[in-house]
Amino acid sequence: MCAILLLLVLSTPPAPSQVSSADTLPAVFTELPGVLGGHEFVTSSEVKDPFIRTFLHTGLGFGMTPELVIPLVTINDTSIVGLKGSLLYAVLDVEYQQMIRNWLAVHGRVQVIGRMADKTPALISQGVTLLSAFDLGWLFRVHKSDRFLLSGSLGIRNSSATDVYLQRFIEGIIENGEIKPENRLVQTTPTLRGEVGLHGAYAISDLTGLTFGAELDYGESADRNVSGEWSYGLTAAVDFNLFHINGIPLGFVIGARTRSNSLGQITDQGTSQTFFGRIGYTGSREFSLGLDLGYELTPIRGLEKKQGFISVLVATRLYF
Repeated sequence: MCAILLLLVLSTPPAPSQVSSADTLPAVFTELPGVLGGHEFVTSSEVKDPFIRTFLHTGLGFGMTPELVIPLVTINDTSIVGLKGSLLYAVLDVEYQQMIRNWLAVHGRVQVIGRMADKTPALISQGVTLLSAFDLGWLFRVHKSDRFLLSGSLGIRNSSATDVYLQRFIEGIIENGEIKPENRLVQTTPTLRGEVGLHGAYAISDLTGLTFGAELDYGESADRNVSGEWSYGLTAAVDFNLFHINGIPLGFVIGARTRSNSLGQITDQGTSQTFFGRIGYTGSREFSLGLDLGYELTPIRGLEKKQGFISVLVATRLYF
């Protein structure tokens, strides 16, 4: 249904009054949020919006590993390869940002991610995980020129990880010879972290724009053996908006992100890399609708190599 709705919206011709060439754009257009140097930026769920404006964002999607080989047992430090399976996950993402001044906005975000497996060996090896997070923060303008915008952000992130991990539970019984109170099948670990970041946009041309971001956070880890840890993220993306060039209400985003993990026992420590893209409708200034596609390489507990996840997210954004 989501794909059909997206196709219908994209096939709707824009109103003639909205189409203008780069040389005939009204002066007020360049003053609108999301516009620099005659280029209207295409939003993406993977890149934080650096513009000070009011919006409501929703995203609903799913992902999976194309192929996951599960080691069943380890003998003399050698893993014996077991059956193949897949990890599956679902994502719900809701964010609201309110502009307070033309240089300041406050935002709140709720994310829920559920992860499970499709076969018994993968289910035993990786368990079932539910991640929930709430972000509250501020976005403020640092610098703005005709083609360049730089914003800063401050915030806190309160998250909780509920992990149903059968393999850890069984190994604890074998090691201790009994079920001890600290060896629980279901573990819930809350974490609180503080975040700072820089987010920017640069209009390369009327057709093309560049967005980027850098974030640094510190706080509790899901691994209670670690008192506190730093985590970082770097993101860059290029977008192409065809609407104000030839009237086609289509926009594209291509980008990449790298991030250090802070999920403790849920994943192995290391960095994850994500390559993402977006196909979106850009024919309206009141809303945007798009299909976000991603491929992520991330370390998974108990496995030597990083695993690839493919994801699909249907995202909408309403501007007020």
